Amino acid sequence: MRRPGWKELLQSVVGFAIAIVLVTYALPAVTGTTWPQIGTQLRRVGTGPAVLMFVLLMVGLLCYTFTLIASLPGLTNLRALIVNAAGTMVSTILPGGGAVGVALTYMMYRSWGFSRRNISTSIVVTSIWNILSRLALPVLAAVVIVWWTADAPDALVSVAVVAGVVGTVIIALFVAVLFNDTVAGVAHRLVGSLTRPLARRWPRAAHFERLLADQRARTGIVVRTGWAGMTFGLVGMFACFFVLYVVSARTMGLDLALPQLFAAYAIRQFLTTVAVTPGGLGVTEVGTAGVLVAFGGDPSAAAATALLYAIYTHLLQVPIGLTAWGAWWFGPRDRQAQGQIAYELLDDVEEAEDDRSRVIDDDR
Repeated sequence: MRRPGWKELLQSVVGFAIAIVLVTYALPAVTGTTWPQIGTQLRRVGTGPAVLMFVLLMVGLLCYTFTLIASLPGLTNLRALIVNAAGTMVSTILPGGGAVGVALTYMMYRSWGFSRRNISTSIVVTSIWNILSRLALPVLAAVVIVWWTADAPDALVSVAVVAGVVGTVIIALFVAVLFNDTVAGVAHRLVGSLTRPLARRWPRAAHFERLLADQRARTGIVVRTGWAGMTFGLVGMFACFFVLYVVSARTMGLDLALPQLFAAYAIRQFLTTVAVTPGGLGVTEVGTAGVLVAFGGDPSAAAATALLYAIYTHLLQVPIGLTAWGAWWFGPRDRQAQGQIAYELLDDVEEAEDDRSRVIDDDR
């Protein structure tokens, strides 16, 4: 991991500035309320609901460890929790922090002695599973809005239907590439045609299609053996976070029905993919508060619900992630990890020499 430069620092500052502007000005404007009214709602939080929401947050993070364990055999729940908490913290702090989170995950796994191939496969598989789950939630939200919320605004129904159709198509494409050889072959050839011009400048790009086929094969093995555990972990995490969302709404006095709350929650999870701000902060609060108001929720209660949920899923992730990072930094390492890294570095040199020989032969 290279040290963050001024560009990364500027991106972080700009991202947080946008989030602050959205929360400070756009949130009350979209919901039609004021900050004194929102503050009155937030003061309703007592010790009991606060503790319950924290427990739900931790249980949700613990559930996701089963997804990581299923994608990387040999990983323990404690280490998976450390990886999850630290990676989530980075994603929360930095715009586009997912890339840095991947690098941090790689470092942690390597320090515990896992091989590069297993790590790369785990990262690819869990990324696919996360993408599919966040695409599946809008599909479920579309079904809920169309069938169980008859009083939903026409514009919201139209958006839900479009999101559901697009999500279904993308999920079907992912599954087809993963399990159908014909579709995968077309995808490989398409990627190969896109990367072929790069081979003139970066010779290793010439073998990208072969590497992609190898990655797909290893991904297929992990999916066939660990799909149940990975699905269980994600379903458990999203279920805990939805209950946390419901508790936030009820604590703030928002009396919307569960299908409406689920639709708003699903849209919120989808908005977290927006990388304009760290973790979608500000974008998710304004968007979901607007959805709650569109369903007929009290404006001040809707805005306070969005903020209270953000406090637990954004702000609390920072101290939890820092604690996890400290536990890894000062924790034990695998005794064989250093030797394995040195051995694989030698493999890297030999592999590079083989690639250079192939390029020379091709030129001849």
